[in-house]
Amino acid sequence: MLGATSALPLMNFTVTGFSVVCVAIGLAYFLPGTRSRNDTPLVLAAVGTVAYVASAWVNDTSYLSPDVFAFASFALYFCGITVLARDVERIATVLLGIAFGSVFFYVVIGTFLTATGGIVDLWKYGVAPAATITVLYFLATSRIGTSAVVIALLALGALSLVLNFRSHAVICCAVALLLVLSKYRRGTLSLTTRVVTLGVFAVGFTWALEYAAREGLLGGSLREKVLMQSNGSVPMLLAGRTEPPLSLTAIVQQPLLGWGNADNISRAAYIDAQHVAMSLGFERSFPFEYAWKLSDGSISLHSVLLGSWAEAGVFAVLLPIWLLWACYRLIFVADSAGPWTPLMMYLGMQTIWDLIFSPWSYNLPAVFACLACCCAAVHSNGRHNNSTQDTHLLMRLLRDNRTPRSRSLHEEKR
Repeated sequence: MLGATSALPLMNFTVTGFSVVCVAIGLAYFLPGTRSRNDTPLVLAAVGTVAYVASAWVNDTSYLSPDVFAFASFALYFCGITVLARDVERIATVLLGIAFGSVFFYVVIGTFLTATGGIVDLWKYGVAPAATITVLYFLATSRIGTSAVVIALLALGALSLVLNFRSHAVICCAVALLLVLSKYRRGTLSLTTRVVTLGVFAVGFTWALEYAAREGLLGGSLREKVLMQSNGSVPMLLAGRTEPPLSLTAIVQQPLLGWGNADNISRAAYIDAQHVAMSLGFERSFPFEYAWKLSDGSISLHSVLLGSWAEAGVFAVLLPIWLLWACYRLIFVADSAGPWTPLMMYLGMQTIWDLIFSPWSYNLPAVFACLACCCAAVHSNGRHNNSTQDTHLLMRLLRDNRTPRSRSLHEEKR
């Protein structure tokens, strides 16, 4: 449970108590050994960090911005977790510790979004993903059947609907659907069929949620939020997010090195982004200042993927793109990881949402590192890497194929 040391914040979301643990053991990652390792995420994290530093130097912005250290923090966590855990079960245990640390942080310390102390804000802006990871972990260790896991995911989705957290509800229900599809016809459904079914479900479920919210069936607060988005004509493709036009405009104007920091985006680019948004269907009266800026006046791009590109250029987006590929692996390839399949699927689905539609948040670099380690622990045929099981299987094959000594001597005499 060393991951629980992540409850102690040392520098924004990038450095926690778990960072100290990883510093102490991380160098062991580079020691020569017989075990294979995947250095791709480490290299991409280094490239992203260099891109951020170069962009800060060119644009004369601060080198101490938390985003500058995000990829370096990911690399540190990746090395530390790789040393601590090699198979999916041990990585999941580290992830559980990080989830405990996140819950402790949001409950005891919190952020300005959870400062109200209300259960709705605490669930939505803090503990929902960590709580889901915790539930799925203990279901996996209990070796409970798929039906019970599906029911638990649907219950978590229903809770998120009640607490005005639509995206988390959609993710939980999508994972439940994938689990059902993985068991349908003994798992013989093709990848294309599963992807198409998931896409149809996402569109249909989103439409049904919007209709129910408009009718007030899911509470007044959710109804007000949906009406605000629909009155502003926010396209469904943006999943309720209003920031992508700003991010994309910033990327188009400075694609190679970025702006150094989101707050450094020029006023001209800001105005151009408003015109782009209106061309996509946003109303002219839409409150862009309210939607694109935080309470302290800083600009919010609200996307790890697009924000990294806008701030540090094209080379900073390589790691997020690789993480999206890793998410695909966990969702659609690692479906024979035994009892850990639901947790792997949820981790992949949640990370896709966080990469595309969420900003950096507390412990998110550590969660991304766990995902990268899980991807490295999963073979291309979907089996999770467990060296102990592989050793037992090899010994059994050798034993079964071994010719008894007495039998061989008898055959020689004949």
